[in-house]
This record gives sequence, C-alpha cells and structure tokens, in this order.
Amino acid sequence: MLGRKSLLLVAQNLLTGLIGYLGLLYVLRYAGLEPYGVLQFSLSFLGLFSFLLDLGFSTANIKRISEGMDFEYAITTYFIIKIILAIIFVAVVISSIEFWEIFLKGHFQTPYEEYAFFILIPYYILQSFVIYYQSIFNALTKAAILSVPRIIEATFRNVMYIITSYYIARSLVYKNEYSLIMALIMVVTYSVYVLIFMYYGRKWKFKKPKREHFKKYVEFALPVSVSVILGAISGNISNVIIQYFWGPYYVGAYSGIVTIVAFVNATASSLVAFIYPTMSSLHSNNKKIEYSDLILNAEKYISMVILPIVIFMVVFSKQVVNLWTAQLIAFSSILIVLSIMALINSLNSPYSTHFNASGNPKFLMYMSIISFFVILIFDIILIPRRFLLMQFLGLSALGAAIANLLSSIVTMFIIRIYTYKEEKIIVNRNVIYQIIIGIITGIVLYFLKNLKLPTYQWWALLIWLFITFVIFLGLSYMFKILKKDDMKYILDVINPKEMVNYIKEEMKK
Repeated sequence: MLGRKSLLLVAQNLLTGLIGYLGLLYVLRYAGLEPYGVLQFSLSFLGLFSFLLDLGFSTANIKRISEGMDFEYAITTYFIIKIILAIIFVAVVISSIEFWEIFLKGHFQTPYEEYAFFILIPYYILQSFVIYYQSIFNALTKAAILSVPRIIEATFRNVMYIITSYYIARSLVYKNEYSLIMALIMVVTYSVYVLIFMYYGRKWKFKKPKREHFKKYVEFALPVSVSVILGAISGNISNVIIQYFWGPYYVGAYSGIVTIVAFVNATASSLVAFIYPTMSSLHSNNKKIEYSDLILNAEKYISMVILPIVIFMVVFSKQVVNLWTAQLIAFSSILIVLSIMALINSLNSPYSTHFNASGNPKFLMYMSIISFFVILIFDIILIPRRFLLMQFLGLSALGAAIANLLSSIVTMFIIRIYTYKEEKIIVNRNVIYQIIIGIITGIVLYFLKNLKLPTYQWWALLIWLFITFVIFLGLSYMFKILKKDDMKYILDVINPKEMVNYIKEEMKK
C-alpha cells in the first residue's frame, strides 16, 4: 500500500508537471524571459522571509501526529502557530520593504517588482496554510487527498497562464506588466487550493490546546527552524544575486530551467513522502532491520525512476530547453548541472529523512548551515564579473547552478558518512550498478542522437524519453540489476484497477 500511495503522488506530479510545462511554454513564448524573471525575483525576495511562515513546525506536526499525539490537540496547536507566524511574516516583510526604500534609499530596477511584492504577500500566506493541511494529510498518509487539490490548482493556474499570455501578454507594449497578472493568478488559484483542503478537513474538531502541547512542538521545531531559515535563504539567494548583477532576463532564464528540473525533485519527494511517518514509527519501535531496509529500498526505487529522466535531460539538454523557447538554448548547460544536482538530492533524500525520523533534527540544522555557506560563497565567486573591486568569474546563471551542485555534493558526503556511523548503511549497491548502466545508456543515446534523427520536435523528444527508459531498464534487467521481485512489486503497485479502488476508498472517507 505504501508503494501505491507513493506512485499516486508520482502520477500527480507527472500530471501537474506536464500542465506546468505547458503553462511555462506559453508564458515564455508570448511574454518572454524578462517578465517571468520579474515575477521570480519578487517570489525569491519574499522567499527570503518565507521561513517565518513555517520555522520547522510542519515537520514537527508530522512527527507528533505520527507518534500518536491526540489529533484534535495537534491540529489546533499547529493552526494557532500558523496564525501567529502569518502575522509576523506580514509585519516583517512590509517593514523590510519600507525600511529599504525610506531609510536606505533603495530602489527596484522596475516598479513592477515592488507591485508584485505586495500582490504576492497573500500568496505566501495561502501557501503556508496549504502546507498546514498537507502536513496533516501527509502524517495520515492520505495520498489521494494530497493529490487531487494539487491537480485542480495546477490545472486552474496554468490554464489561466495560457489564456492570459496568449490574449493579453503578447499585446502588451510593456511586457513586464504581465508579471503582475501572473502574481494575481497565483493568489487566486492558491485561494482555491486552500478552500479544497478546507472541504476535506471540514469534519475535524478543534480542541483548546494546553501549554505542554505548544512545548512539544517548539522543542522539535527549534532545531529544524535553523534548517528551514537557511533553506529558504539558500533556495532564493541565487535569484536575488543574479538579479543584482545581471538583471531579470537572466533570472527568467535560470528560474525557467529550475522549473523544468523541478519535476525531477517533485517526483523524488513524492516517492519519499510517506517514508518519514513510516520511518518514525519503525525507529520508535526499534525495528532496526526494517528501518535500514526501508531507506535502502527507497534509494533503489528513486534511482530507478529518476536516473533515466536525468540521463535524457543531460543528453538532450539543448533540445529540451528549446521546447519552451529558443532563447534558453544559450543556457542549456544549466539544465545539465541542475539535472545532476536533482539526481544527487533525490538519492540522498531517504538518508536526510533519517535524521528527522530518529529525532535528531539538529544534525540537519548543521547541514543547512554548511549548505548555505557553500552556496553563498560560490554564488559570490561564480555569478558576478566584479564585486567589491575584485574580479570574479562572471558565469551569471550558470554560476548559480554550479554553486548549488557543489552544495549538494558536500551535503551528500557528510550525510552518508553520519548515516553509516549510526545505521551502518551508506549506499545501496544496486544504485551504484544502476549509475553504471545509466552512463552506458547515456553513451548509447549520444551516438544515436548523432545519426541525424529528429530530436527537436516535441513528439521526437517523447520517443527519445521512451527509448531512454527502454534501454536503461532493458540493460538493468539483462545484467540482473532489475530483478523479477522488483518487476513483480512494480507491476503490483501500478495495477490500475487497484489504484482506482484505493483512490475511491480514501476519497469516500
């Protein structure tokens, strides 16, 4: 059942990813990179403060509910915390913008960035309450309820992007005005997102929490909050630095490719989504063998799904970015770097989850500190041409991608070493063999690509993606890396009849 739940989230991410790609296609084709860059810069600037909306309490909520804390006390405690954090967020963001403009005499490159800031404040608050519901349904392992609202929101938002970009953006004299329309669409669609979750949670009953309940949340969230704070800054600082040194066009290019790769990260997150509650339960019951097996198997199946996609993106990087706009071809090397980074992060996700599941979030706090400084240092070295009278490499958006890749590599090695010390596991050997098969698959694809076969058409790329999976899985089965038990498990999980029955059963409850 755990595999079927994870597969449902993967299917949801596949569907929403395809819808999102279509929306991005229209935005970049009819509005261009710069308006998209204005929106992404505004999102990133506010994203620097987004940690205030969580501070690790979503992770604490999953942990407490999974461990058996009274459900009504838990959801009420978490809800009150969310309200308090939302008020703090609004106060800090508005004060920061006003302080920067009035006292520091700061200014934006275009007025649309400032307008977008204020429009997107409600979006971040709504997103925070989406996370509120997601963390609860995640703890309850309700895959169908997590999936349906996401599909509805993504469809609504991207349909609005398609309609407005085609009928409005291409007729605008000042294309950057379209960034405000996109910001408004995000606020509207996330309002719908929250309302759908409210419907599924309509039967919940709130119970006045006691001081001890807040204490339980705070005790776990405090160490996690450092990870959340530095994670929010690390995830957004690159766009801010690119904007400062290169402008919104480069932000749009970088963010566009990040969005393309985001599907890979989302797929891995889906595969590992329900591992955390299960790992917490196994660890608290001291089931060491089952616990280690769960981590190793998760890594194996994540690799099996993610690796062929990454191989495809590396070999066909120029062709993939060209699907959205030819302007991105010059930035295709970013896709290669970010795809490799996505693979590393995906394979490392079960091992990272171990530290929260074992009640040791402080370790991830230290990892966040290391990751933050690696990204910040290399962003400064690699992105600008010149800074503080010093000459740097001036790689622009590619520099940001490399900085994030280096951070992922450092994080992976440290986490694996410490996981080995605690659980005596460092890597699933099957994954090493898969990577070797993946390299062979990439070489075969590279030579096939040079046979003057069609590669730039969308239908051709779909065929090449299918061929990538066929070659990878075929070689894996030939060399017995993919075994009959794996095939049996996969076929059982993807059984459409059982999947439909599962969805119907959960949605009725």
